[in-house]
Amino acid sequence: MTAVFNFLMIAGAIQGLIFNVVTFLARKRIERPVLFLNLFVFFLSLNNLQSWFLEKKFFSPEVAWQEFTIPWYVLIVPMFYAFLIYYLEIEKKWLPLVKISIFIFLAQLLARSIVVYLVNAGIWSYGILEDYNIIEDIITFFYSIYLYFMSIQIVFGPAKLNTHILDYDDLKWIRLFLYMGGGVFILWVLAIILNITEWVQRPYNYYPLRLGSSILIYWVGYQAFFRYVVLKDRILLRKEIRKNNGSRNVDAMDESFDKRETVFMEVDRYIFENQKFVDPLLSLEGLSAELGMGVSSLSKLINTNTGGNFSDYINKYRVEQVKRLLADHRFSAYTIVAIGLECGFNSKSTFYTAFKKFTGKTPAAYRKEKVVE
Repeated sequence: MTAVFNFLMIAGAIQGLIFNVVTFLARKRIERPVLFLNLFVFFLSLNNLQSWFLEKKFFSPEVAWQEFTIPWYVLIVPMFYAFLIYYLEIEKKWLPLVKISIFIFLAQLLARSIVVYLVNAGIWSYGILEDYNIIEDIITFFYSIYLYFMSIQIVFGPAKLNTHILDYDDLKWIRLFLYMGGGVFILWVLAIILNITEWVQRPYNYYPLRLGSSILIYWVGYQAFFRYVVLKDRILLRKEIRKNNGSRNVDAMDESFDKRETVFMEVDRYIFENQKFVDPLLSLEGLSAELGMGVSSLSKLINTNTGGNFSDYINKYRVEQVKRLLADHRFSAYTIVAIGLECGFNSKSTFYTAFKKFTGKTPAAYRKEKVVE
């Protein structure tokens, strides 16, 4: 079991460091959200890597100096908090937070150096070092939990979050991350209790915490960076789409939809001219309320004139918009997922399924085909 925990811990740490290297090589410019995200993963990885090295006694044969650790974990939650406020674009000043975090980090580093030196010199007993470990752990825990609750206040607080980022991201992944982070804090409390009571000896009392943080590295490394890249692409895409919306592809749409009924033509014109199809929350009920029509009447009108249901009708428009952007070299630098989401699809899976249904190809294959042409 120990070997499994050690493997997962070291694998998570290495994965985090690889993520840092790849991210910095992939980005021409490192924006502040990306910087703080990488620092969050970096310090979390270093903390686990250091724990693994200490357990293997790679640093020093002397007992006291085996307890000398750099308090990377002080900086983990502050980096996530800084990432959050920059990702949501709700705060511009981060220097006070960084100053406080660096001060606590350096103070703990100095204090541990003094304690370890005095214990190693035989001036203080080893028991004082064990007491210091507990005190440092508790101080860091309360500072981290304070920032964690500040993050919760931002995302879940009673005051409505006022940021245009909500137009592009529903923040479900951040809420899930905070739930997972809450689980890690519970494991941290458990480790402190076990350390104080000595029911479980070190380092075994910290194994669940290390495992939980390793899982966090795996998850946040992909989710946060992927979401940020898609977010930036969607913001730029929306500007370009609005500028270059162009005229309607009448031939393509008229082949699919029978416009013989005047009422349907008016409904269809309203949807296109107002770009209702790019709204991921568009529903039959909502659209019928806007048009002043009954839900069943609108549904029947669409079914009769398109030969499909409301979802297929709207997704057809979305797919046509996606096809136009994928075939346009001006949008070749944007991710396919960002294009799909910006054209009205509410998830990657829904987008890929609908695109394959109406074109018989995957979005990637379609883009590659158009590039060749």
